[in-house]
Amino acid sequence: MDHPYMSGLLYPSQHLGPNADIEEIIASQNIISRVMHSYFGVLVPLGFLAGIVSVVTIIWNKVKHQTMGHLDFYLLNLSITDLTIILYSFTAITRPNYMNITNLSCGVLATFFNLSYFYSQILLLLMLLLLVFVNESNTNSLVAKATQHRKVCACIMLLISLILSKLVVSQLGTYKDLNSTIHCQLDPLNAQPEYDFVKFSLGFCLPSFLILILFVMLLVRLVTGVSGVKERVKEQVVVLLNISVVFAVRLFYNIMLIRRTQLKLQGVYLHPREELILNIAELVLFSGSCLGLMSIPTLYKPCRIRVWGALQFIKKKCGGTQTSMSVEMK
Repeated sequence: MDHPYMSGLLYPSQHLGPNADIEEIIASQNIISRVMHSYFGVLVPLGFLAGIVSVVTIIWNKVKHQTMGHLDFYLLNLSITDLTIILYSFTAITRPNYMNITNLSCGVLATFFNLSYFYSQILLLLMLLLLVFVNESNTNSLVAKATQHRKVCACIMLLISLILSKLVVSQLGTYKDLNSTIHCQLDPLNAQPEYDFVKFSLGFCLPSFLILILFVMLLVRLVTGVSGVKERVKEQVVVLLNISVVFAVRLFYNIMLIRRTQLKLQGVYLHPREELILNIAELVLFSGSCLGLMSIPTLYKPCRIRVWGALQFIKKKCGGTQTSMSVEMK
């Protein structure tokens, strides 16, 4: 078989059934093409530019001041991870068509994507934890170690993300047909329902529950007037915004992930409209990384100051050049 789908779910646009509505398929393809143009024409360039500016600014401040705070370090990690996720989004550039690769290649791609997916989630969870507890007096606490041994902490988070990624990908159920060619997405449609359930549980439900607990604790500390909390919230509003954006886009994406799992279990035909929404949900997920990257140079003060200084320098140089040209013309 050229396209063995163990889940029994097929893309209507790629596998025309006897009851396929050609007009609806064409309409769905036109919509996803326009959404793709908007994403790659607007959000990707802005996200890349903001990400590069953030990375360069944080590294420049490190070189200049010979020091890097824990927030700078973890924002640098987050920026690099989000840039990586944007790179993965280029696998969707063929929409409304799909990549035709083997199950093995698709599984490897899913492994690396899920590595970034889990790492960014764990990273934001840790940053929120530091926001809530960073000034605790117990220097032997986990929070204190996360600020003092940042590289070790990053390696541990990366290892946990890799384990979670391997655990999720092990549920694909495609090991018997590794060399068969399929239409591949980063979360393959031909994955067994267990894949979607495990990813939904470990990649959304569990971290969202922990983040909710930390948000409640942060709110309690703000209400009770714990020293330094309000100042940290104002300083690290970029962290709260990133968490909110990630939660919103992953909520939508995971709802569609569970929806396709429901269709697999019911053995129901995938409707062209649902294929369209699945593709849009994937782009919304990628858009979250773009928005997160854009928030760093606009909301994080050290980056914002550096960007503003660069803009003023460019304005001064351009203004000076314009003045010189006008004098020469006179």
